[in-house]
Amino acid sequence: MKWIIVILAVFAVLFLQIRREEVGVKRASDGLYYKAGESDVYTGEGLVYHPNGSKAQQGEIIAGKPTGPWKQWHSNGKINWEGSYKNGNRDGVWIKYDEAGKKVEESTWTDGLKQEPVDSVETIKNSKTPPSKVSAGEEGNKDI
Repeated sequence: MKWIIVILAVFAVLFLQIRREEVGVKRASDGLYYKAGESDVYTGEGLVYHPNGSKAQQGEIIAGKPTGPWKQWHSNGKINWEGSYKNGNRDGVWIKYDEAGKKVEESTWTDGLKQEPVDSVETIKNSKTPPSKVSAGEEGNKDI
């Protein structure tokens, strides 16, 4: 009887393992991610590899939008950038690294808009633009 349980346990481990399914996911013109050949937005792990087989990007996609923490690696395996998405937009602190793994940039984002850096209290006092403004590219500054 014990041997049957042992054999069943071995089969369960060998044949019933949860395996990751490779899914072809494409970003459509609406900015959402879809599983190849389907019209429903994709929900699941976002995992991309470099041609050399090393991991390129990893994060979660929910309802077609990148959500939560994401990381991207250089092809040499060193981290390239890390940050978080909220509702498909960059949100919070994002850090960029060079190919040696040295931090080269840190930026803060709110709902996909890069915040203007505020270096010190003195910078705020001497600034003509209130710190409640954000850089929005061609659209100019917008209130938070």
